[in-house]
Amino acid sequence: MTATITVLGGAEEIGANCCVVDLDGTAVMVDAGLHPKRRDAGAFPDMQSLGDKQCDVLVVTHAHTDHMGGVPFVLRKMPWMRPLMTHATRDLSQITLHNTGKLLRKEHPEILSAEVEEFYRGATIDHLRMAFEAVPYNEVRSVRGYNGRSDVDLTLHWSGHILGSAGVRLECQGRSVMLTGDVNFTDQASIRGAQLPRTHADVLVMECTNGAATDLHDRHTEEQRLARFITQVSSAGGSVLVPVFALGKTQEILTILHSLMRKGSIPHMPIYTAGMGVRISKVYDHYCYTEPVRHAGFEISDIPQERINPDELEREKFFSNPSLVVVSSGMLNQPTLSWRLAMMFARRPTFGIAIVGYQDVDSPGYALQNSAPGEKFVFGNKLLRRSCALESYRFTAHARPEELVAYVDDVKPSTLVLVHGSTEACDAIALDVLDRHPGMRVIVPRQGASYTLW
Repeated sequence: MTATITVLGGAEEIGANCCVVDLDGTAVMVDAGLHPKRRDAGAFPDMQSLGDKQCDVLVVTHAHTDHMGGVPFVLRKMPWMRPLMTHATRDLSQITLHNTGKLLRKEHPEILSAEVEEFYRGATIDHLRMAFEAVPYNEVRSVRGYNGRSDVDLTLHWSGHILGSAGVRLECQGRSVMLTGDVNFTDQASIRGAQLPRTHADVLVMECTNGAATDLHDRHTEEQRLARFITQVSSAGGSVLVPVFALGKTQEILTILHSLMRKGSIPHMPIYTAGMGVRISKVYDHYCYTEPVRHAGFEISDIPQERINPDELEREKFFSNPSLVVVSSGMLNQPTLSWRLAMMFARRPTFGIAIVGYQDVDSPGYALQNSAPGEKFVFGNKLLRRSCALESYRFTAHARPEELVAYVDDVKPSTLVLVHGSTEACDAIALDVLDRHPGMRVIVPRQGASYTLW
């Protein structure tokens, strides 16, 4: 029996994450993302590197754009593929794929050929969802491709990253490949940590987002830091802007803020929300009994929230009364609501901005995060001078380096493939693993290259 892996995105970067695992002739594509930065042909998975190979099954591990945004693209190339995902990911796809199509058509039409653009239209995305097959966690599905010589047993396992996220275990003729997807082993405020199998796998394909991180505080410490900041700003009569990613971070931060208020760690004050995050929260609420959430039955909609009118921002009450404003985008990309509000908050000395997520070095959020009070900096395409208070926090939804290495210790793979991380992150995990397991084969793959697994 032969087995290979080809990485079509996410090699030594967090990009258009996509890989193809071929087990005895059945080719399983795992994820099909859209690159968060590139807006050329490299924004999509590198399908050309497959040559004449045809994939049989597409497994989507979760609904973030860097894992799902390229699904219409790859299905246009290979419409016969069988798309599999969890129930929650299928429901979230309706929101995230429509948003992806809207952004591509509006901001980056140059990368959409006529045939690809058709697959990002709203009506087509609605039809695509009808082809998405929802698979319960821990339920084995047997698949065999057109050229497959053996059945491949496929199982999805809760990965603790966001609602619906999953790791993928593939088994064929007594051998196995475990792909973690984006994984978090630690409980978050809204959802529980990963429940990936810790049994042996011949091959482990593992994400390395935090592989080189050295500054990750524990969640309790970050919550207390955030509480002190909010209390300080609100006591001076100001409001706090919290830019968030619509999927995952919005729901997490709202849960944290609600908990801090209930415990008396921060004053009771209005919370304002808007946009796509509100719609996604409703999907979270739908699964509050069936997914591994922290508190069964707790709904995001149980948290009192005021809606923002984007057309009349200047009249919003949070400019006159201390409030919390939780809106996307998380990196404050222009011209999103968080970017517009940051322009207004930054000029108010009694106000505050709390950065709670990763900021790409080319993003407006990174420029704001590294700005000095009173000094001009480029924020999007505008010059801005910040007078407000600003602090940064890390509420990561990815595993810590020591947790990743501990998982390798438990799984004991013969071959370890490291993806979804910078070169530094992948190298750091590789060196740590080899120090503990000198005989293990560790691959930091190149994009488009194929590797024999056994």
